[in-house]
Amino acid sequence: FQASQPPRFLFIALTTNFSYIAALHYLPASLNTAIFSSNPVFTLLLQSLFLPEGRPFGPAGDVSSQVCSSLWSGKALSVTLSVVGVLLITEPWHDSGDGPTRSSRILGAALSLFAALGTSIYQVYFKRTFGDQMKPEEVGLFLAHMGGWASILLGSGLAFMLSRGIYLLKLSEVPWAMVFSSSLSSALFNFLIKFGLSRETPVTTSLGTQIGIPLNLLVDVLIVHSHFHWCQAAGVLTM
Repeated sequence: FQASQPPRFLFIALTTNFSYIAALHYLPASLNTAIFSSNPVFTLLLQSLFLPEGRPFGPAGDVSSQVCSSLWSGKALSVTLSVVGVLLITEPWHDSGDGPTRSSRILGAALSLFAALGTSIYQVYFKRTFGDQMKPEEVGLFLAHMGGWASILLGSGLAFMLSRGIYLLKLSEVPWAMVFSSSLSSALFNFLIKFGLSRETPVTTSLGTQIGIPLNLLVDVLIVHSHFHWCQAAGVLTM
């Protein structure tokens, strides 16, 4: 890969992550997760447009025929079942009495949809740029480049806010064990996603990440002893 490529992907990744985190300020986590589960839908559409299977697009009508064939394929059925499963698990229709206002819901939904679209753009752009060429060591080097740029940009921003008193931070109160463990988990997750994109289609990779939702539910039931509704059980079976 070229040295100019990691900053491009970093820009998409940061914009997407900030949008998702910002949406949590306006929406409950369950509703945010349900809206973000539209990510495979965007991925399927973008993949059918920019990653045609088989021969390249011709000049007349091949784009529309490729999109239509993708929407009536087994992958489209898998995407639909995945989205339905997420909706059944998260149960976004359960609204609390002190829930967000209508304007907050609209803004949160827009941010969550933008994050889902950004994730799809990232995955399809990555596949279109590198195809099946990246080896494991190249994926690690690519992520190291992105991490270096992220450390410089975000570190500089944090240092500026600390020096100006905009953001107050007490190092003694930082849960360093959780910070390091989440950093390692995130690094492993991103490596597996990028390596998966170099071997599979973006839709397959996108559907694979959705499996984490029923797994999280299973952890909540076994460890936190959360209640398990029939609707959530149907969602797990659907996925």
